Amino acid sequence: MSPPPPESGYSIIWSDDFSGPAGSSPSSANWNIVVSGPNKGNQEVQNYTASTGNSSLSGSGALHITPRHDNGQWTSARLEGKQAFNCPAGHRLLLQAELRTGTFPVNQQSGIWPAFWALGNDIRNGKGVQWPQCGEWDIFENAHGNGWSLATLHYGTGGSNHMSKGSARENFQVESFHTWAIKVNRGPSNWQDETLEWYLDGNKFFQVKGSDIGDGEIWGRVAHKSFFPILNVAVGSNFPEGGQPDGNTTTGLGSGLQVKYVAAYRSN
Repeated sequence: MSPPPPESGYSIIWSDDFSGPAGSSPSSANWNIVVSGPNKGNQEVQNYTASTGNSSLSGSGALHITPRHDNGQWTSARLEGKQAFNCPAGHRLLLQAELRTGTFPVNQQSGIWPAFWALGNDIRNGKGVQWPQCGEWDIFENAHGNGWSLATLHYGTGGSNHMSKGSARENFQVESFHTWAIKVNRGPSNWQDETLEWYLDGNKFFQVKGSDIGDGEIWGRVAHKSFFPILNVAVGSNFPEGGQPDGNTTTGLGSGLQVKYVAAYRSN
């Protein structure tokens, strides 16, 4: 088992270490397991299911999300956290996960698109706020089994008014577990100096300041409001260098995602 590690100056306000019997479903107290067809706007082809064939516990403290191809149809899993977390003024919020992507060779992972991300909770709390106005933090995502991730902030004023800011490619060793995190820093006394910061294994590699956005209302949506975590593996993508599965794309955990924990921390 790998419980979330302590972070100096923070307290854990929510976590899941995916403990439980091998083959069992993830905690229904912590996660909504999405059942839906593909997001064709993202060029996805999978159906998301609640089957333990697509999302299950390892029995040794990990979540397995496993894409499968049966009878001509790809299936996979998307888990959305039931709780959402915000950063109060003067504090810092950390949303973090330890994960490993698929270890099949790149030529067997065409179209595979794993991600650890978060959406603004206003998209689902009855306020009528849609994407991208709700805000989206892409903490980790890659495609095709490549050894790099992009950090991205999606935001907007509503409707189709979509804007984003993103990082350069951040390289990582595919065969290993890594810790990916986003930090909301509301320590500064004005919103222009507040930051969203992305981390790989404790090292900051990207940052967006309130002044980079330049609009206090938009910044409030992406840095002051509550966000809920999401884990998924899509099949088929419009992610850079993404694309569609082909005859070599291989079903199974080697094209999937393993997650040891997800945790939300708030500064003391």
